[in-house]
Amino acid sequence: MLAVLVLAAAGMLSAPAGSRAAKPPAADVHDGGQVLSSQAAESFQRKLMELSGPVSARESLKPIVVTDTEVNSYFKYDRLAVLPSGVTDLVFHIKPDGIHGAADVNFDTVKPSQQSANDFGTRILASIFTGNQRVTAVGKLASSHGSALLTIQDVHVGTITLSDWLVNWLLQTYVESQYHIDLSKPFLLPANVLRIEFAPGKAIFVRGRETKNR
Repeated sequence: MLAVLVLAAAGMLSAPAGSRAAKPPAADVHDGGQVLSSQAAESFQRKLMELSGPVSARESLKPIVVTDTEVNSYFKYDRLAVLPSGVTDLVFHIKPDGIHGAADVNFDTVKPSQQSANDFGTRILASIFTGNQRVTAVGKLASSHGSALLTIQDVHVGTITLSDWLVNWLLQTYVESQYHIDLSKPFLLPANVLRIEFAPGKAIFVRGRETKNR
């Protein structure tokens, strides 16, 4: 269930752009006060390619700024194929304290990985969270020297606030075992990205030529 936030906040920031879905018409869409457009989606795609592409020795490493309007446009017009079925209406708001995310999740469609499907706790949880629910969470990203650590906090499913231990259990059950990632450990940022700074409505990728172990 939380893969929608983890994959977007961690995988999308540290990996090349994913596959593209068929585009709807390029008309602007007003969503949560933002004007979403295919042009903004293409801008985000270009920035992802620039972040993940090679850099020449003489190229100026200026910061790359990504706005939440570009991110939300990307998910509106070029939805990543990696997102699980049953996840819709995905919205991100970038704030100084991190990435605030929300999505509609159909718990009858989103399933845990096979290796945890027979777990008693998983079956109990599946009996509690059913049907369509609005899931919200905050992703706090601490970054320096070319690596970052993502922490998921303040998770709500509908009107229910999840405790920290339950959030960690859900991440292990639905995300880490299925996508083979360990969110308790730092991950490398794209080459030449030293850190990510957050401001209202934008994430700033600060770049430099610091050497990383890859």
